[in-house]
Amino acid sequence: MSDSPDSARHTLPDAHGTIGILGCGWLGFPLAGRLLESGYSVRGTTTRAEKLDKLENAGIRAFQVVLTETGFTGDWREFLQGLDLLVCNIPPGIRANPQTDYPAKIRHLVRALEDHGVPRLIYIGSTSVYGRSQGVVDEAAEPEPDSESGRQLLRAEEILRASPLAGSSLILRFGGLIGPDRHPVTMLSGRTGLSGGNDPVNLIERTDCLNLIERAIRDPSQVGIANGVAPGHPDKADYYQGEALERGIPVPQYVDSTGQKPGKRIKSRHFLVNTYEFLTTPEA
Repeated sequence: MSDSPDSARHTLPDAHGTIGILGCGWLGFPLAGRLLESGYSVRGTTTRAEKLDKLENAGIRAFQVVLTETGFTGDWREFLQGLDLLVCNIPPGIRANPQTDYPAKIRHLVRALEDHGVPRLIYIGSTSVYGRSQGVVDEAAEPEPDSESGRQLLRAEEILRASPLAGSSLILRFGGLIGPDRHPVTMLSGRTGLSGGNDPVNLIERTDCLNLIERAIRDPSQVGIANGVAPGHPDKADYYQGEALERGIPVPQYVDSTGQKPGKRIKSRHFLVNTYEFLTTPEA
């Protein structure tokens, strides 16, 4: 895969307004930097007090806010007041807490956005809602999640789509997120007996995520559901073994999948994605 730094200059003009980012982590923090460069006022949240200084030093107006099943804690009212748009980047967190009720959190979020008059929402979702579907899958396909995380994400989407915000909101279902310091091959390295070697990869690099989010922020007509996945879809075995060799780490070993139907190949019908030229494309 070719790589581009997150700081790659974008060609869209500067803009003004106040953007909130609920979750200034691996994706949200560099997004905030992009938006500040473009002239936006940016507010960002973190659940950890020790990260507030990092956000403030970057020019972000920082808030310690936690979204729970019973509502918000922290200075969430001040965070939401007067926002022109909110980017919600809060994952379900099923692995860390299997008992979590993510849809309940999103229900509280929607209510709070309505109460504070926040007019637009960009919700960062996941293609995991499609589960193990086969063949070409786009936004018209019926999601069939096969994991608890995917099921909760789909229920959260349904809450958003049934809310008054639906007409001004965009759900961005990103594929597997990769970047200079994040790649699934590091978890697969050296493993044996892996299945699904002929399944296509469905990945997206962080710089492309940032570009798509920023374009959506600038264009209020970008609403509905959009799949964010890079156009390259090599087989998992070829791709991950090549990535391991490139990094000099033990190569993952896949069992023979001859005769098995390959998994899903995620595409997009949405204008936002179809008119975007991806900077990075997975290659075998």
